[in-house]
Amino acid sequence: MRPLLALALASSALLACGGAAPPPATATDAPAKAAPSTTDAKADDAAKKTAALEKLTAGEAKSGTCTDGHKAALEKLLSDLEAAMKTKTSEDGKPLDLDVIGKKVVALGSAPKATEMTVTGRSTELHVLAFGAREVSMDVLVGNTAASTRRSPHTSVAAKTIDVPDVGAVDVQADSRWTEINPGQPLVVKLSGEGCAALVTFRRR
Repeated sequence: MRPLLALALASSALLACGGAAPPPATATDAPAKAAPSTTDAKADDAAKKTAALEKLTAGEAKSGTCTDGHKAALEKLLSDLEAAMKTKTSEDGKPLDLDVIGKKVVALGSAPKATEMTVTGRSTELHVLAFGAREVSMDVLVGNTAASTRRSPHTSVAAKTIDVPDVGAVDVQADSRWTEINPGQPLVVKLSGEGCAALVTFRRR
């Protein structure tokens, strides 16, 4: 009993001197969780955008049709490009004199999609440009022969991004060919990719 009596007396003395036991820990004393970093948030947004774009283009490839919003975004890109090309000049300051002879927006799927046209007029210089929200590639044939593999410098005139509904701003992917043919020869363009893509052909006057 003596140790218990001594402990009780010591506690009484402590209280008499104004001392007090520390308050019990509360839930607010728990360490706060660190907020997500800006880098993590950006990476998460990019992953969501990529997933949304893949879902959109996979649906277009399966159905063989472009969604209205995606098609409208690419049609605007082509219209803006056509307007910009009318005022663009060469390094010596002379007009490029390039006219659109064909343009379209198509949905690409598992097999390449071919477009054929016959070029008329005296000029033989052609610039064939393709654009898409996903990677797009092309093969160009003049008659039955592969055309030059030279890339056209005019893809740089087009917008670098397009705004796709339900996805957001997307970087534009492009491919091109710069070739020459004889008037009256058939030109065949085979596009490969997934989802909606835009194709335009310019001919020098």
